[in-house]
Amino acid sequence: MSPMELDGYLTGIVVSPDLLLPSDWLDGIWGENEPTFDGLDQTQTIIAAVMDHYNAIIAALDAGFKQIEAKQSVDYRPLFLAASDKPNHEVVRTWARGFGKAMALTPERWSSLAENERLQPLLTPFIGFLDVKDPNFEPADNIDELLDEAATAIPRATIILRKIAQFRTEPTARRRRKIGRNDPCPCGSGLKYKRCCGADQAPPN
Repeated sequence: MSPMELDGYLTGIVVSPDLLLPSDWLDGIWGENEPTFDGLDQTQTIIAAVMDHYNAIIAALDAGFKQIEAKQSVDYRPLFLAASDKPNHEVVRTWARGFGKAMALTPERWSSLAENERLQPLLTPFIGFLDVKDPNFEPADNIDELLDEAATAIPRATIILRKIAQFRTEPTARRRRKIGRNDPCPCGSGLKYKRCCGADQAPPN
């Protein structure tokens, strides 16, 4: 994946309505061309870099929700908005392609969100940038304007989807056994728990 697609993919993982462990989604980064690493050190370095970005997205989305609660301007920006408030639509599509691959890991749960009328407005901004397979689809005359609005709406929608994901996955997370921060991560990454899935968790008292 390109950095842009990877950012979309990891964002989709973070806001997934199902709890996804790295063992569920790491292979999706490589696609059909499984990489060859020069030993365990390189493997752990690359996985650690991916997990650092994953945890940075979590931190940014959670901080964004606190800003929404405090009625402050939101700082969170997906990678496609890093340089401009009006990104190239093809750049957003690349990001959304990664997001769509994350959605494909739990299609039934995403479908249940889409069927909820109250939650549909959160998913609407993504639709225009996802691949459309319908041959009869005809874009509106003002499609560029609509896509500009959608791209601007994605950050806030993503923040809310993250909060919904937390509510949905909390019971599952509580059922997981207690893991020491220096124990091997149960996801199978080969890293210590504190450097992998537990990196966004506060150290125990």
